[in-house]
Amino acid sequence: MPRQIGKYRLDAILGRGAMGVVYRAFDPLIERTLALKTVQHRLGDADGAEELLRRFRTEAQAAGRLMHPNIVAVHEYGEANDLAWIAMEFVDGRPLSEICGVQACALPQVLAWMRDLLAALAYSHAHGVVHRDIKPANLLVTRDGRIKVGDFGIARIESSTLTQTGAMLGTPSYMSPEQFRGEAIDSRSDLFSAGVVLYQLLTGQRPFSGSTAAVMQQVLTHSPAPPSRLNPLLPGALDAVVMRALAKTAQARFADAAAFLQALETAGAAAAPDADATVLLSAPPVPPATANAADPSRHGLTADLTAWKLAVLPQLEALLTAQIGPVARLLLRRIAVDAPDFSTLGERLLEQIPSPAARADFATSLAALERELENTPESAADGPVQTPPETGNIAPAPLDPAFGSALAHLLALEIGPIAAIVVKRALPRAADRTALVDLVAGQIEALAARARFLDAARALADAP
Repeated sequence: MPRQIGKYRLDAILGRGAMGVVYRAFDPLIERTLALKTVQHRLGDADGAEELLRRFRTEAQAAGRLMHPNIVAVHEYGEANDLAWIAMEFVDGRPLSEICGVQACALPQVLAWMRDLLAALAYSHAHGVVHRDIKPANLLVTRDGRIKVGDFGIARIESSTLTQTGAMLGTPSYMSPEQFRGEAIDSRSDLFSAGVVLYQLLTGQRPFSGSTAAVMQQVLTHSPAPPSRLNPLLPGALDAVVMRALAKTAQARFADAAAFLQALETAGAAAAPDADATVLLSAPPVPPATANAADPSRHGLTADLTAWKLAVLPQLEALLTAQIGPVARLLLRRIAVDAPDFSTLGERLLEQIPSPAARADFATSLAALERELENTPESAADGPVQTPPETGNIAPAPLDPAFGSALAHLLALEIGPIAAIVVKRALPRAADRTALVDLVAGQIEALAARARFLDAARALADAP
């Protein structure tokens, strides 16, 4: 590593690419740490070197005219021998691409980042600069969580004489349709790219992915699934905002970054409180004999869940949390409410895991849990067992275990392997076969499935 470039002392390498190096540097005249971005402009290919140098100068010219807290500041541009450099603000942070990954981010954090990004775009557009390469890798997140937009290397300046059409510049997954077509672009192209970033932050997935040819086809002709379909925790109002930002024509998008931000703030305000905060919800009234104030599963989002779901939730939550983080708890309870059986519940949970590897891992764990439930011995099914109400001095005769096993088999056809635990927990509370059938039938939410089970179970109960 060289020790100095111009007046700048070089302290460390921050990044290295095929055409240049970024250093952490120090300006001794004003005693300021900064980033020094360098590029070699004698690379053997005269045309390629000239194009590279042209882009480098464009970056300095574009960012150099912008002084905004959410834009990386440029201090100086210089050339010496075969080296060109840009002295710019040193940002102590990481690219957003290293943070967002494949998981959806919390909505309040997404809104905060988008406020910064759209504020930066509103400012740059007002000063005649279109970035043309908005993507997570070009958005730096500072130590205090703010966004700074960098890398204006392919920006277009309104007063520039550089070609505005005919060139397809950008990063495919984040490029607007007009960029792919090589048409003239304006600030609304940046808003499309910002919409792609927003979609990725909300869902953990890019709306357009694959090879360059596949991405081009998707951007030009296909509309991605609404974000709330991939992340059920999102308010539906956000779908309209995101899909408008991703409109195929510039005219159908927001007129400017300020309009985009206003729509986003309005939709974000419609988010349910439990989407980003811990809330306390009241449970429906519970008879004194069954109320358990110390049991958190009887309150809030679990209040409407049947007993078999409550029994399996802790294990499923642990498995899902390992794949998608703490959002698993709320997501699991929302999905469990409408799941008719264990198999369907598992399938719906798999749909919420964006990473193929993580999805496969969860499927394996789910299968293991299903086998464990199927083989659960009676002693392992112990749980809070209530004393049956007194019916006189004579206790009811214990039910035949064989009947319980047969009933569990019928119930498993409707709710899955958790049926064995449901039946075993119901046995001590049932006075006879009919009572046991009625108790466990309550765990089947779908009316048609419950009727089907009752027909078969009552026939079994009437058998000698």
